[in-house]
Amino acid sequence: MKISIVIPTYNEEKTILKKLENTLDLNYPKKDMELIVVDCSDDRTPNIVEERLGGRGEIRLILDHEEERRGLPYSLNKGYSMATGDIVVKTDCDAMLDRDALKSAVSSFEEDRIGCVTGRAVPMGSRSEEIYRGLNMKIQLLESRIDSTIIAHGPFTAFRRPLLQKIDEDSLADDSELSLKIRRQGYRSILNPEVIFYEKTSEEGREEQKTRRASGLVRLMWRNKTLFLNPKYGLYGLLVFPFNFTAIVILPLLLSPLLLPMMKLGVRGGTLLETEQFLLRGMGRLLSKRATVFWEPDANIRG
Repeated sequence: MKISIVIPTYNEEKTILKKLENTLDLNYPKKDMELIVVDCSDDRTPNIVEERLGGRGEIRLILDHEEERRGLPYSLNKGYSMATGDIVVKTDCDAMLDRDALKSAVSSFEEDRIGCVTGRAVPMGSRSEEIYRGLNMKIQLLESRIDSTIIAHGPFTAFRRPLLQKIDEDSLADDSELSLKIRRQGYRSILNPEVIFYEKTSEEGREEQKTRRASGLVRLMWRNKTLFLNPKYGLYGLLVFPFNFTAIVILPLLLSPLLLPMMKLGVRGGTLLETEQFLLRGMGRLLSKRATVFWEPDANIRG
């Protein structure tokens, strides 16, 4: 299978070279790969890409640079529209992929009904995030066995190109949005634990990152609430989606009398209560209209 790798970038001059080297090191035939970098930086990011890969023929490169910054959904829609591979992989600039990530993902697509494959995170730098990701992976593996998982991870998610649909212009959870749209088309979205990516995390920047992601998931769940207990989608509509909707939308509201004082006092309360706090913060950001498709690279995990 031919693979298109899409990397959206904004001011990633400290990280992009390492990402390019990681991509070139992947254990997959380069003749079957193309790299699409969709950039809107005002630093040296596009220059570094051109200097490292331009005209060398190591891998087919499409570098699209725009001066105007229009947000991540716009960049991804543009990048996906330029892809020619059978499979399109979206990966973040700060995530490093295991050498066999592409091969492992492609093996999942040997099953015709698989339309989306996301990977397993190995977080580095935050013990709290390590515990959360471990628990979340177990849930997603169970969902994948039942039918499909909803959450797709930005550091690595692969899609069958014919199934890609336009991402909402105000999307805050683009990968999970596409995962859900693919399931609506009758294909499964799964987590393959053999698809491994390494993601640098930090306690300092974790709250902002988690709140941003939470706001996107809350909005996504709410916009797709017609899937709740919808028998048309089998166990996905009857079990997987209701579980996620309850955990992401309903539970933070029900627990808000407990969560709000904890948040004010700075008490985390363990992985589950901390996750519900982030979701409640995400709701607040949506209601206050402070959620945005623009954000700055986290200085705590770059470089």
